[in-house]
Amino acid sequence: LKKAVCQKFMRDNSLYYEPNQIVVSNGAKHSLVNVFGAILNEGDEVIIPAPYWVSYPEIVKINSGVPVTVYASEDNDFKVTPEQIEEKITEKTRAIVLNSPSNPTGMVYTKEELEKIAEIALKHSLYIVSDEIYEHLIYEGKHFSIAQISDEVKDITIIVNGVSKTYAMTGWRIGYVITPEEWFEPLYLHTGHQVSGMADFILEACTVALNDEHKYGAVEA
Repeated sequence: LKKAVCQKFMRDNSLYYEPNQIVVSNGAKHSLVNVFGAILNEGDEVIIPAPYWVSYPEIVKINSGVPVTVYASEDNDFKVTPEQIEEKITEKTRAIVLNSPSNPTGMVYTKEELEKIAEIALKHSLYIVSDEIYEHLIYEGKHFSIAQISDEVKDITIIVNGVSKTYAMTGWRIGYVITPEEWFEPLYLHTGHQVSGMADFILEACTVALNDEHKYGAVEA
């Protein structure tokens, strides 16, 4: 399955990863819990654009972090601006959450908009936690991952994805994290101490979905 994830990212996103950068979990939500459990120390702040998926701030708080909300305007298509983000950054800021395409608004950041957000993250040495679970639920254009901008941005980006949305496998509960190598072991340990593992037949089904579904055009239809 990890190899299939790597092939998916090369095929769909032109991003090269090794299997030792992939941590599989019981869904994208579980992956997010593990990410913030690994990267946050007590009191660390995480910038979360709003409107947001209901669990982001709660997951940050569960892991002893402090959610910092940045409110997007309907006049700006529910997108936060780089200036709004930078205003909220303090010495305790650890990461920025991105969710594009967005739940609940359906908003999609352009490549140019993501480049400006990435500049801020690099400037302030922040991680980008990019929730890309809805990457194929898009009606115009093609999903662009912020990790595609440059190797430098890729090295600070932790991508969360899974099979629930694209492959209509919500109840199968498989998500995964694509991480810079430095965070593989902490993420792997967080996952291993929470669950014993995922069922083999589910892993096999998800591998088939990632390897074969695109051949039949069902995802793009």
